[in-house]
Amino acid sequence: MSLKFTEVKPPASAATIHEVVNSLGVDESVWIARFWTLYNGALLNDQVLIYSTEEIVERNRTYEVDKDFPGQLLVGDDSGGRLVLIDRSVEDKFYLIDSGDPFLGDAEVFSSVEVLVAHILGEANILADSVGIVAVGKAKATPQEVLAIKKELGLNGSVANLKEKLEKESEMILSGVKAVKYEGVVARYRHLIRFDS
Repeated sequence: MSLKFTEVKPPASAATIHEVVNSLGVDESVWIARFWTLYNGALLNDQVLIYSTEEIVERNRTYEVDKDFPGQLLVGDDSGGRLVLIDRSVEDKFYLIDSGDPFLGDAEVFSSVEVLVAHILGEANILADSVGIVAVGKAKATPQEVLAIKKELGLNGSVANLKEKLEKESEMILSGVKAVKYEGVVARYRHLIRFDS
């Protein structure tokens, strides 16, 4: 599924992002900070509002996120009474929860904002039947990660060859596979591999 950005604001400045993430007490590589380098707030598919740098601190205070969900950060809403939270850690995990529900265990959890939006829009088939898995190429894989990816994807090549491929952006790792079969692996190693779009 591709996101449609229907109401977007220009990217936030690096200084503004730095100031807001410090105010929120999160790392600058958290998902929302990366998003602000592209858009300082947006409406996705006419449904999911992602807050701007100007809105986020106030929204987190209003909903008392620190008190009710200390490990989370409120980043948006579904324009219908449900909140979109992410982990304060660098791991990309998105939670959709009713605004009056104080229990994170009741939230629905998604591996990406695209999957969350697709769920909200009621799309059943999020990923195509046959896809490729490519390297992200922005992070260095540990030897353990290279071995785990090799094993979990069922690759026959050498570890050295796979390590080399993982270091190149958009390098094909595995092609013509069923997305459903590999969703878990791609989610676990999303900093290293992704589905080819």
